[in-house]
Amino acid sequence: MKTTLSIFTLLVLLLAMGVVLPGQLQAQAAPVPANAFSFPHFNPPPFDFNDAFYTANGINVQQLDNPSDGRFGLFRQTGPPARNGRLNWVFDQSNTDPDRNNVRILATTGGYIDDGTGAPTQFISLIAFLLNQQIFTGVADARGILMHDIIGNFEAYAALKQRQADGTFLTQPCLASQGITTNCFSVASVATPNLRQDWRFATNRTAADGSSGSPFGYFCDDILGAWIITYFYFTDQAVGPTATALCQGVLSGLVAKNGASLDGTPIIKTADELNNDLEANGCGAEFHLDEAGGDGGAVWLICPAIPDPRNGGIAQDAFADVVLKPNGAPLDPQLSNNFNCLKFFGHLCNETPPPAPIL
Repeated sequence: MKTTLSIFTLLVLLLAMGVVLPGQLQAQAAPVPANAFSFPHFNPPPFDFNDAFYTANGINVQQLDNPSDGRFGLFRQTGPPARNGRLNWVFDQSNTDPDRNNVRILATTGGYIDDGTGAPTQFISLIAFLLNQQIFTGVADARGILMHDIIGNFEAYAALKQRQADGTFLTQPCLASQGITTNCFSVASVATPNLRQDWRFATNRTAADGSSGSPFGYFCDDILGAWIITYFYFTDQAVGPTATALCQGVLSGLVAKNGASLDGTPIIKTADELNNDLEANGCGAEFHLDEAGGDGGAVWLICPAIPDPRNGGIAQDAFADVVLKPNGAPLDPQLSNNFNCLKFFGHLCNETPPPAPIL
């Protein structure tokens, strides 16, 4: 009895602090703190958009509903990112938004917010992968702006694994559109098991005229919550027999600062780290896939960021979609910790609970 009480108390305290338990303890059903879920709920959980809303905003629903795009509500209810019997989405009749349908998203992808700090506080709902430009109908919005052009201002940074199962580290992507098809790492899927680190989401991409910052606002203009995927990787100057002393020093410093990815390379959390530490020194590079679909992977994502994940924005049955170590523990526990704090207590781990709205 003493042993059982001791484990129970420890689990409650760890959950109260937002700590994610690795290995076997994480797989077991942990008791829920007595004060969990007792916070005011006024933010709705995420639902998919309905077909009429997609059509009105320039998306070809027939293309969106193809198996290759994997739209939630039609495909991928089980399987990655869901594990251990979980579901990625469920049908739920509680939606009250006329622009949404009854598909509620449980898989909640965590990432780093692009505010200069790289804080692990961004949570999105990865609804569908967009593989080629046929997804867009060419219908402009009321201002005459194409959804394709709006989405191109908002970047989701994907870090595909470069280290292969045999330990080989490949320093160029497989891009059939550019004739790169051998001795390269695959770009076929950005599903979480294929990532070396968690996502970074940027809402301030450089404008087409070269000026700094996007001419659009993410929550105001990108009403589908979609992103263009910017893939970033480490070059042969960073890893391998041709690695330079400069890049080796840069990587060592970033690992000491942010920790190591599943490849052993540093986790990259901010634009400054990618642009000024890696790319400016030849240690890293980035690319986009062929919009015609010639490279076979996802070019864009429909995965709306949750506007405010506090006070109900993370539902009780949602789960954190984050990159995991081989032992099942999260690569960056801060992401899972924040998710648990939002889920159980309605706020991020390091903030005072927000007050209830005045009605």
